[in-house]
Amino acid sequence: MAQDILKELAEAVVSGNKDLTAELSEKALKEGLDPHKAIIDGLAKGMVIVSDNYEKGTAFVPHLLIASQAMYAGMDVLTPHIETEESSKPATMVIGTVEGDVHDIGKNLVKTMMSAGGIDTIDLGNDVPLDKFIETARENQADVISMSALMTTTMSGMEKVIEMLQEEGLRDSLIVMVGGAPISEDFAENIGADKTAPDALHASNWAIDAVSKLSPSKERWSDEKINLAKVKYREILAKKQVKSKKDIGRETAKQIMEEFESVGVKSKEEMSHADRTLAAMADKKVDRLPVYPLACGALRKFADATYKEYAIDPNKFAESAFLGCKYMDLDMFVGLIDLSATSADFGCTIKYPEEDTPSSEGHLEDYEDIETPEVKEGTRAYELIEASKLAKDKLNKELGTPFVGFHEGPLLTLTQLMGADRVLMDMKTNPDVVLEALQKCTDYVCQVSEAFFEEDACDALCVDNLWSNNIIMDEEDYWKFDGKFVYDQHIPVFKKYDQPYIIHNCADAVHFDTQIKKFGTALFSYAYYESEREKGSQNYADLIPKYGDMCCMMGEINPIDMMDNSPEGIQKIENDTEVLLKGVHESLKENGMQSKYVMSTGCETPPGGPMTPIKAMVDKVKELGPQFQKDIIG
Repeated sequence: MAQDILKELAEAVVSGNKDLTAELSEKALKEGLDPHKAIIDGLAKGMVIVSDNYEKGTAFVPHLLIASQAMYAGMDVLTPHIETEESSKPATMVIGTVEGDVHDIGKNLVKTMMSAGGIDTIDLGNDVPLDKFIETARENQADVISMSALMTTTMSGMEKVIEMLQEEGLRDSLIVMVGGAPISEDFAENIGADKTAPDALHASNWAIDAVSKLSPSKERWSDEKINLAKVKYREILAKKQVKSKKDIGRETAKQIMEEFESVGVKSKEEMSHADRTLAAMADKKVDRLPVYPLACGALRKFADATYKEYAIDPNKFAESAFLGCKYMDLDMFVGLIDLSATSADFGCTIKYPEEDTPSSEGHLEDYEDIETPEVKEGTRAYELIEASKLAKDKLNKELGTPFVGFHEGPLLTLTQLMGADRVLMDMKTNPDVVLEALQKCTDYVCQVSEAFFEEDACDALCVDNLWSNNIIMDEEDYWKFDGKFVYDQHIPVFKKYDQPYIIHNCADAVHFDTQIKKFGTALFSYAYYESEREKGSQNYADLIPKYGDMCCMMGEINPIDMMDNSPEGIQKIENDTEVLLKGVHESLKENGMQSKYVMSTGCETPPGGPMTPIKAMVDKVKELGPQFQKDIIG
């Protein structure tokens, strides 16, 4: 009988049946089954089956989320009946997405697998103030802090939490894990984290093993240990604090400005920025490949503007774009501010920190509350368009530099508005409601694009269609819940104004066939994650042969490396740029092309970082690009 109940519990989790899972959990208690065994050999086993299917590519994120809800329904019934001695209490983990970042799918999957593995998780949610991690860990004498980030602009918060732990003498009291698509092992090691893992299952397995080797909690959290740790980290922190008092972005911007004013542009190039960019998109002859690291908010340092000013003051936005392009000698500028402009106009609450990107602070309660707004004065879309007009005019007239506008696509808008977890689960459990909401979002997205073109606010327009990702959902679901809306309604707006369709997607395993071939995309900005290659992340050597005849690709230098201003860090940027530049030229030549690529980063460069690594990439392309063009392309 017991084995039958355990099997049924696992199957209920796999099917995502919350009511049945709760009912079977009650039955397990009535039959006298040990509640801990019911969780580990029943609920958790079901979760492992779903996770294995996810790893094989036969299940996707919505399946994991629905299964996790069923698992938690059973745990709510069983957990209160577990009797544990102090020595055998489960490990405690504090988990959350760092401040400024509202993406929480990955975090929730890690939480689920940790819970399935017997670790108590205290979920702080997303956009978590950094000191909240410390406060919660101290109150609960936690064994692990796990921090997540998807946006490169928020990753620096992870290091700040670790520094705060050191400052308060708590770093040696617990394990620190970090995760998210852009997080590499090198990044984790450099900021002082203990571990990052490629996915939730590996993270859970590692954490379970690691906490089993920790000394007793009372010992690690004793006043004596904490005071000793404060002394231990004092010298390390003192050196860091001297550095942190400097605004490295502003300081390096000043250095670049001073050099420019004394020397000017070092060499006169054959083509203008606009001509070079247009020629590359059309695969025509160029003097060198265009270059634009996605340094959007970072360039505000040339205008001595806070991020809040860059986000809400059209003049500061335009000045940041102009001065950044002038002093960096960039081939274009993309007007990316944040990913919540369209969702804000639907009523999503937005937070505006002084020095971080704006982010969604609160979601709507019900889909029924969604009403399509109009682009008019007072909306974020209107303000973005006005700022873009100013920037485009200044860049075009004074620098001959093209300005690319930027806003979010339909599904990204809805997930920012309602929460990604909720939308992805509702795709499976309540699809008609999601489709109706997506239609309203699509109506507004089309309206915003049309306003950009009507107001002549950009030379081209880039759309962030983030959720095309074969780990998050299969291609059929992507088409149903985003692609079809884009293809049937949004792309015709671009065709109406004879504008190229441009996409930015920093997901790690994109449905490229849909987003490039089906959409007829002219320029595709992508990220490449080598650790995710087996799951579908692709680089220039994959993409140019498949799509180069129809689309200009743009990527893939690691934006996180732009945070390192040391000589070694600068050298790495230069080396990576040279390797990419040469490889791209060789791939173009092999496939009968000559210029269809833009040298860029795979995602936005962190806006709090130095300017010199960004300039190092630009200068290396300008230095080597013409010769590679002649020697390889001919």
